[in-house]
Amino acid sequence: MRKLQLLILLTFVTSEIIAQQENYTVKKLKITILSTMLSDWGIGEWGFSALVEADSVRILFDAGSRERTVLENSKELGIDLSSVPTLVLSHNHQDHTGGWLPLRNAVKAKNPSALSLTHAGRGLFDTRISSRGEENSYRKKDSLLYTEAGGHVKVHDNFIEIHPGVFLTGPVPRPYPEKNYTIGGNIRKKKDAMGNIVDDIVPEDMSLVVRTENGLVLLAGCGHSGLINTISHIQNNLQQQPVIAAIGGFHLLENTDEQIKWTAEHLKKVGLSYFMGAHCTGIEPVYQIRELLDLKRGESIVGSVGATFELEKGFTAGPLSK
Repeated sequence: MRKLQLLILLTFVTSEIIAQQENYTVKKLKITILSTMLSDWGIGEWGFSALVEADSVRILFDAGSRERTVLENSKELGIDLSSVPTLVLSHNHQDHTGGWLPLRNAVKAKNPSALSLTHAGRGLFDTRISSRGEENSYRKKDSLLYTEAGGHVKVHDNFIEIHPGVFLTGPVPRPYPEKNYTIGGNIRKKKDAMGNIVDDIVPEDMSLVVRTENGLVLLAGCGHSGLINTISHIQNNLQQQPVIAAIGGFHLLENTDEQIKWTAEHLKKVGLSYFMGAHCTGIEPVYQIRELLDLKRGESIVGSVGATFELEKGFTAGPLSK
């Protein structure tokens, strides 16, 4: 009888622990921008990268465009990337992946586990077609060199929790007509699984989400799937929890005023309180969203190298983007 009681108690405790882990909320969160065009410290470039520190977990999200931008900016900001084991690539484009292999090679001498795990969405390593009609398999080649050097790549098809309270969207369904994947109004080309040349709508595009005690925080590289499509996908997977902050690149720079207004109306519905538009968001859309959401100065800002978001402080930015 006593054994049965202990077994029941153990089962109950185990179930409680599992339930707590399944609903874990991050208590302390800091996101630091390491690559974008505007820079208060270090080097600005057409690219994106950010360091996520969620409780004890550290993740590098995207790797910038040039080989040394993220490395040099992290040094200037006093950030040691050799203690970061995990990297997430939001999508295939050079301005997010160019620093991937160089960064891994630069930090592994100090710590073999540094940036040794990379998460990617299904389709990131597909062959792209350049504007001149040439095949581009750079990321596929990089992945082979990365794994030969001891790295490991995980490719995702679905929404997934990669650490307690930290999620990746995986490729995002697109019920809303957001077409934030055109470049100068044009659509690039790629090869599909059958070798056919098709429009490259960046199907692998995925974002990172942190569940906090205050609500959800979204980090995106370019948001080629569409900001509202991404948020809808997140809420469908996380019980319609409010999204309090959206940070990163959202590819709104080619959107019309009407499209920006439509986006802002949806952002208002999900409870957005903080907006940082970096990289491909565009400067004017950031100020339009600030006005349409009735946010204060400092609550909707243009992202810059060195700018941070923290749960208890909100945004901290340099003089250029305050």
